Amino acid sequence: MQGVVYTPNLTHSNVYYQRQLANYNLCIQEMGTDKPPTMCLWHEGIAHRGSIEVASCLLKWAETSFAPLVQAKERKLIIYSDRCCGQNNNWQVLNLMALLVSRGYFSQIEQKFMVSGHSFLPCDRSFAMLDKRRKVSTLHTPSDVAEMIRGARQLHPFKVIEMKCADFRQLPDATLKHPPGFLITSMMWLKVTATDPWCAHTKGSHSLYEGWKHWLITKQRKNQPPPAPLFSTTYARAYEDPLPIKKEKHRDLMKMLAYMPAEAQAFYGTLECEE
Repeated sequence: MQGVVYTPNLTHSNVYYQRQLANYNLCIQEMGTDKPPTMCLWHEGIAHRGSIEVASCLLKWAETSFAPLVQAKERKLIIYSDRCCGQNNNWQVLNLMALLVSRGYFSQIEQKFMVSGHSFLPCDRSFAMLDKRRKVSTLHTPSDVAEMIRGARQLHPFKVIEMKCADFRQLPDATLKHPPGFLITSMMWLKVTATDPWCAHTKGSHSLYEGWKHWLITKQRKNQPPPAPLFSTTYARAYEDPLPIKKEKHRDLMKMLAYMPAEAQAFYGTLECEE
């Protein structure tokens, strides 16, 4: 996930200390293909930036990029991510892996975590390009941020998915059980397969010589098959309504309207405020 992008990025001295709207950007880059990176973009008035949001973005990317496999076909996905427990290394993302395998989008999904302090990924190169572009861009609203990302490079421009409130889903963590001794934040390598989607395979390192440990992660009894499908086809929304902006920040945003064009003023007028 990119560092927070704040809007509006005004330079007037009267708004220097005013609070701004936070915009969040999650980058998904498919290595080994010619596809441009996908940027999932939203702001704090739509959703937070935790594990539910990351899992929902990955679900949106998978559903828009792939079709479910036909019988006997295989498609393997390997996810490389940093160790951020609140976003990438948690049960919500593991739940999503099992969900995608259960629905047939992939026959096998692995997640490998970078060593802390050595987590430079290709996404960081894309973020550096966006940071350079942001310094010469005028960003009044989240729509301006989306246009800035699309125009950051001429060849193979970034793909932008502007996430809506309805796109964020509450993936049911209750579907999974947490086996005693399974500390997910200490694992370096996770795997879920279509042949055994109710079992998580883990390693404590990236070594090919280390054996896999197996953990039953459903609430079914051992040696008894789980119900089919393992997951339901629809999930409740994580947010029924847009999130209200904190009162102090909303007051500061309203003070900045005088320095913005009419289109930007109309956008900020739609933001909800805490009572």
